Amino acid sequence: MISFFRYLKSDVLKLRRQPLLLVQLFVPLLGIAIFLAYYSFTPYSPISKVDGYLQVLAVVLPTMIGIVCSIAVEQEAVAGNFQQLLISPVKLLPFLSKLSLLLILGFGSVLLASGGFGAGYIYLMRESPYGLKFYVLAACILFMSSVFLYFLHFFISLRFGKGASIGLGIMESLLSALLLTGLGDHNWIFIPSAWTARFITIWVQYGINSAVSIPEAIRLDSGVRYCVVGTVVIMVLLGLWICRWEGHNSSE
Repeated sequence: MISFFRYLKSDVLKLRRQPLLLVQLFVPLLGIAIFLAYYSFTPYSPISKVDGYLQVLAVVLPTMIGIVCSIAVEQEAVAGNFQQLLISPVKLLPFLSKLSLLLILGFGSVLLASGGFGAGYIYLMRESPYGLKFYVLAACILFMSSVFLYFLHFFISLRFGKGASIGLGIMESLLSALLLTGLGDHNWIFIPSAWTARFITIWVQYGINSAVSIPEAIRLDSGVRYCVVGTVVIMVLLGLWICRWEGHNSSE
């Protein structure tokens, strides 16, 4: 455990030499500013505005995850072709440290994007139909349902390089938006990139009013099971793959 925190401290210090932290801060703040400015003159209902913002946030997440994972992995490749990760006596520890930092920064970024928008909508525009707690819970749903994508893109960045991770993230965002339509009603539970958008949409539509039961056709229970099991499985598979990985990717 002491070694893990040493690696984590080292990864935090490395943030000074890469744009990872700036990306995680600047993009949410820019999104908040754009949407609050846009919502200040649009005629849509307050509930529709919140729903729309959270759906856009969920759709953008796969692309953002692809970018930040590729930045983190590329920094290690440039620093010494991953040797600093591979020379550890316990091979998994430096990788777990880097993944943990990515997840911490990811949660902070999503919390800023959701909570910051909520605070602006509540205290600046005074239109929000929900309290700040709603936006914090929304951030938790967005983050927890996207953990699978962090592990997937970390693997893609290690194995295939930066371009593959970002390209896959863009494709996942497009697929996520497409599966919000009727095309995804019965298939979204099998597509990890659709989990975030679907879960947050269900939360907005049914989570606030506990008196309204969630229709069985939405397949929320199945979606939660697939999300949890899928996340655990990819964690185990990534750990096994890392133990056998020698620091080479297809871009070399």
